Amino acid sequence: MINKKDWKKPAAIILFVMLLGGYYEKLNVEAQAMVLPMVIFIAVAVVISRFKQLEYEMRSAQVFTHKITVETLSVLDSNGNERIAIAAAPENPVLTFYDKNHTPRATLDLAHSEPTLKLKGGKGSILIAFDKEGLPNVTLKDDTEEIIWSAP
Repeated sequence: MINKKDWKKPAAIILFVMLLGGYYEKLNVEAQAMVLPMVIFIAVAVVISRFKQLEYEMRSAQVFTHKITVETLSVLDSNGNERIAIAAAPENPVLTFYDKNHTPRATLDLAHSEPTLKLKGGKGSILIAFDKEGLPNVTLKDDTEEIIWSAP
């Protein structure tokens, strides 16, 4: 994606400043006292607006690709807090979802080549897993990680 920049406004401002600079010596003292702060104000406004535009462009950048290869991927929210993490370790790949306090609330992993799903709430958790033979297990735990119920 190519963005064409509109250079009309900056070119007009630069031309205006150059013309003021050329005529600066010919102006009377009152006009010189008014022109210099005005030029400084315009320059500061242009720099600040460009920084704001760069900040927006960095926050809203979109990357289009067909393939990204990474071992660990973290997805951040607009405040820079990690909300989703994917770790692709050969022995145990994991997908974790975090809440706003960076507490893991949902985890999906492959332990011993069998899928495991853990959902954690404020006062307990549920674990759905498959053992080495492929049989499903469901375990409910309270907030102290003691087992409330389990099947089978």
